[in-house]
Formats: sequence, C-alpha cells, structure tokens
Amino acid sequence: MDHELYRATDNYGVRLWMLIGILSIVMLATSGLWGVVETSEARYAEISREMLRSNDWMHPTLLNIHHYHKPPVTYWITASAFSIFGVNPFATRFFLTIAFAIQILLVYHITREMLQNKRIAWYAALIYATLPIVMISVRGLTTDAYVNTFVLLAVYAWILYCKRGNRRYAFGFALAMGFGFMTKGPAVIVIPACVVLSLWTYVRPQRLSPATIGVSLILFIISGFTWFAYVIYEDPQLADYFFFHHIVDRVSHAEVFSRREPWYYYLPIVPLITLPWIVSFVEALRKGQMHRQDSLGRRVMIGWVVAPFIIYSIASSKLVLYILPLFAGFAIVTATLFEKPVTRKTMLWLYGIIALLYILILISPAVLRDVDGMRWLSVLPFSFLVLSTVVAFVLPTTDRAVATLALLFAVHVNVYAAFVFRSNSLLVNSITPITRFIEQHDLDKRNIIVVNTMLPALSFELDKDIVSVYAGEESSKRETQFEPNRQFKSTFVDATTREDTDRLALMLDEPSVVIMRAKGSGQQQALLPGVWKQKRFGKWIVYYN
Repeated sequence: MDHELYRATDNYGVRLWMLIGILSIVMLATSGLWGVVETSEARYAEISREMLRSNDWMHPTLLNIHHYHKPPVTYWITASAFSIFGVNPFATRFFLTIAFAIQILLVYHITREMLQNKRIAWYAALIYATLPIVMISVRGLTTDAYVNTFVLLAVYAWILYCKRGNRRYAFGFALAMGFGFMTKGPAVIVIPACVVLSLWTYVRPQRLSPATIGVSLILFIISGFTWFAYVIYEDPQLADYFFFHHIVDRVSHAEVFSRREPWYYYLPIVPLITLPWIVSFVEALRKGQMHRQDSLGRRVMIGWVVAPFIIYSIASSKLVLYILPLFAGFAIVTATLFEKPVTRKTMLWLYGIIALLYILILISPAVLRDVDGMRWLSVLPFSFLVLSTVVAFVLPTTDRAVATLALLFAVHVNVYAAFVFRSNSLLVNSITPITRFIEQHDLDKRNIIVVNTMLPALSFELDKDIVSVYAGEESSKRETQFEPNRQFKSTFVDATTREDTDRLALMLDEPSVVIMRAKGSGQQQALLPGVWKQKRFGKWIVYYN
C-alpha cells in the first residue's frame, strides 16, 4: 500500500522544487556565518566593492589598481548584490545561491530533454545538487559557478533549438555563450563544443539557415566582446595582455600564475569531490546504459566527462574548480543507474558510504586538535548519522530513502562547514579576527598598512582603502602598467625604491596599523620606526602605534 501511495503521489516537479528550496534556504542561512576568505574570493569581493563605490563598472580595480585578470560579469553580479544587501559576506554569496538553484533546474531539464525520462532527470538533479564540488563552487566567490550556469544554459538552449527548430533558442545559445565568455573568457567553449560534437548524431538542428547563423554570431560578439573592445580601444596594450598573458600563458605556461600542475593532478581529487556518488558512477559505467551499443548515455559520458577531462588535464593551468562544468555530465551518467527502481542493495551501499563519512567527521577532533569548536559540533554528524540510519531502515521505499539520504548529507555538509569556518577563521584563511580587533580598539580610522602581501579581505571587511607595501615579496608586486596617472601611489608603496620608502616613513609617523606575516617579520620590522604595540593572529602580526 505504501509503495502504491508513493507512486500515485509521485511528482518529480514537486520533488525538484523541494530539493532546490531546502538547499537554497540552508545555503542562504549559513552564507553569512563566516567572513570573506583571503583567497580569490576576497579579490572578487573587493573588486566588486570598489566598482560599486566608484560607480565605474568598466574598469575593475583591486586595491585601487586596475585589475584585468578576469572579464567583469562576476564583479557586476556581486556589486549588484552589494547595492541591494550592503557590503557583507551574505551579499557576496547571495547570487551564487541563485546560480546554484538555476543549475539544478537546468540539469533536470537538459536530462529530461535528452533522455525523455523524468525519473533519470530527477536523479541527475539530485546527484548534481549534492555533489561536494558543486556545493564548494557556490560557497566561495569565483567566476566558476557563474560560468558553469552559462555553460548549462547554452547546452539547454542548443538542445531545445535542435529539437524544436525555433531560432529564438539559437539566439539564446549565442547569448549564453557570449555572457559566459564575458565571465571567464574561452573556458566557456570547452563543454558546449564537446557536448555538441558527441551528441551530433542524436541532437542536431534540422537546418541552419544563414540568417540564424549570422544573427547568432552577432549576438555572441556583442554579448561576449563588447567590454573587451571598449577597454582595448581605451588602452591598446590590453589586446596583447588579454591574448598572450591570459590565454596563451594560462594554457601553456601556467607557472606564470604559479598554477602549473602535472597531467594527473585531477585523478586523485575526483573521488573526493564526488562523494558519495562516485561508487554509483562506477556502477553506472559497469551496468547502466553505458554497455548499450551507441547509447545516448555513452555519448554523454564521452562528450561531457571524458573529453573535457582530457582537455583540462592537458592544460598546464589547473585548479579544482576548473573542472566544475563536467560534473553535470557526471550526474547525468550516474543517474542512468537509477533508470529503474532502486534496489535495496544500492540504497544500502549509499547509506554505508554516507555513514562512514559521518563517522570520520565524528572522530576528526581526535586528529585535528588545532581546530576549534569541533567537539560541540560533533552533535551535528552524530544527529545526522542517527537520522540517516532511521531513513535507511524505516522508509518504505528505497527511492525515497536514497533521495532523503543524499539531501541530509548535503544539508549537513553546508551547516557543519559553515560553523567550522566561523570557529576557525584564521585556519581557513579568513582575517575576520583581525578586522574585529582593529574595530574594537578604534584603530580603523588610522592608516591601515599591509606589508609584503595583499589583503583585499581586510579592505572589504573594514569597507576602507588600505595601503599595500611591496618589499620584495613577488606575490605583493602589482601590475601598474595600465594606470593613467600616479594616483595609485596613495595606496601602493614600492619599498624597494628610495622615493616610496620616504613616503612610507611619512605615513608611519602618523597613527597607523601595520600588518605583516609572522614569518620573516624580523626583517620587515626594520620598516617600523620607534616603539610599536603588537598582537599576533595565527600567521599574521598586527602592529599599532
């Protein structure tokens, strides 16, 4: 009777929106629990803050120096969030959560259109939404989550155009590719190109009229290249900078960006960022649609997983989130395993993996002794382990159990990580304790000077300009060739020159706060005249007079 009731009330649309709603609410509720992390997230957040403050949306600046490392769409989206919610960590991650919800919808609809199977589409959305790599991508501000959204939108528009023949979908494909290009440059091309080629015998347009091709190309150029054309027109040397430094060097000479990794870099990472679904993925390859001759699932595997993975592995520049777009394909391939009702054995395998992860988290305080707050947080994995056990052995249907286990796991990951980050700001590279100290001691009105590193998170959290000092550390050197005047000198000091050393001495004669890394601080202290108070925060030392 329970099985019949479950099938009778089965509505994949309702279940999809429940999945999106629950995870989105959890993400929004936890997104402001920790500060902006001093990684690429801090750079994007600070550039967006400066863009909003200056009202200059065409020339991104980082710590008051032009910063053309990435096209501006991510900055535009984030600055818009700041204009609505204020400059804070919640606003930084708000539209990332919206992008996450859109991605889940797109994965569902792409799968349904390709495979004509709502059940597989539902499982593809569920798997995608609960992959650690996907959740990581929307927890920290980078270009990756947004470009992935445009990639999925482009693939969906192309499939609709091929199946329905309405040229508006071709125009949508062109616009999605254009905005994706304006988000992360040529990286947007990899997945759509591989998917279109691999699915060509299954999904291809009935006809491509010259008019449709022409209009689509114009839309792509306008949406993808207008900003590049504008800034290159103003400063022609940016053409060489964009093409050679940020395309050729990233692909073939990643050591320029300190990102050169071996070809096998992603191989040991993939199993970790796809838990708990990696076992189901392998099982789908072994006994799912993959064994069917020339099946659509096999084409998805080749075009959306294997081929892009090879391309990303060949490129010398590698970061974990670079391969994010191929995990929609991973989810679709894995979902083919659930084409038929889930067996109890499959469900118990999933439960066993998730239970093991909860147990590892439970015992982690004994290993990670330097991490604060882990003991009281143990109530979370323990509670979710108990709840998951009840789900696995009490729910009447294995389908419902699988969905609930995966959803509980995703909720736990988000909540647990948020509290760990909040309790261990310095360990996760957040400088929130430093900004609190500065504000609590009324030091925020002084000159804030950072030596031999860049701390955009400090400028962001204090909502104030800071002075960066280059004293020989290569990572703190700035690209100033695009500055139209010497105005940037007010917030950047090259302490390797006599002129700037004298300017720094004048600044330090005034009430100031100086922040530098504890490692090597003895040599850097020579820059500080007189007697200074100091306070250490992990790897940082704060000096104030």
